[in-house]
Amino acid sequence: MDDRQIIQMLWQRLEQAIDALAQKYGRRLQRTAINILEDPQDAEEAVNDTYLAVWNTIPPQQPNPLAAFVYKI
Repeated sequence: MDDRQIIQMLWQRLEQAIDALAQKYGRRLQRTAINILEDPQDAEEAVNDTYLAVWNTIPPQQPNPLAAFVYKI
């Protein structure tokens, strides 16, 4: 699924958008969080917090590119 479709689903408030986001960016987010936090449980919580922040900020924002937006959060 491409970023534009994920953003569209987020605008429509479809919960499947989080699944699509996790499928596309989840592994890299998890690796990054583990490298920073050095604790798998804390990393998982940080990744989930990232998904929540994305959910809460789209809409009104419509980031382009989505990857940079997600990793920045």
